[in-house]
Amino acid sequence: MAVKLENLDLELAHFNHFKHRIPGFDKVCDKTIEAIAQLGGLQVSTLFEQALAIVGGHKVVSLDKGDLYRNGDYSDAKLSSVRTSGYGKSYSAPVRSIFNKTGTLRVQVYERKQNCFFYFAIPRRAYIEVPKSSNIDIPFEMDGEPRRAPARKVYVNWWRYEVKSWEEMATK
Repeated sequence: MAVKLENLDLELAHFNHFKHRIPGFDKVCDKTIEAIAQLGGLQVSTLFEQALAIVGGHKVVSLDKGDLYRNGDYSDAKLSSVRTSGYGKSYSAPVRSIFNKTGTLRVQVYERKQNCFFYFAIPRRAYIEVPKSSNIDIPFEMDGEPRRAPARKVYVNWWRYEVKSWEEMATK
């Protein structure tokens, strides 16, 4: 799938955050990778799956029910960037296309205002009731601070599934 030019900076932010976890990456030419990346020629989500598989001990399976397999769990690798929605009244990280997933969602979230990354390992039991037409929306304050305490009553507080590190996201 082609990267929209308007999203290229977000894709590159995600990629640059995990690229050092890809085996052999230190041996490739940085200028070549940067040039290809600027053209939108990197499949960042696929590289994210590979990095998670290596760090977490998963097998990449790329099935509809999940991207990764380990110990009976078909995990899915998700990249999300916080965005404004609701006519400027909401700021959250959407986690899309979860309906057919059967295992843990391993989510890397990029918050652009404060240039921060957050990591989540969301078990199937937490999102099984999300309707097919909906997404998970991880809420943030408008200034980019995480909204770990819900502003109103919610069905699930997604921040409950935040983990401390990239490695914990990959392995939990």
